[in-house]
Amino acid sequence: MCDLSADCSNDGTCQLVLRNEHTGIKTTEYYCKAHLVLRIWEVEEDDEFCIVNATKLWP
Repeated sequence: MCDLSADCSNDGTCQLVLRNEHTGIKTTEYYCKAHLVLRIWEVEEDDEFCIVNATKLWP
């Protein structure tokens, strides 16, 4: 996802696991560290998803 952005730091890859609060279905998204922080902020402002886990995969 992040490689499409000119502002991407490309500082490693992080995995974000989300759960839909209505359906219970989990989804996985991948971001650089900088975009992961932004995405976490978006999710915390939204009532539809909750964060299950965020992990740095590799440098």
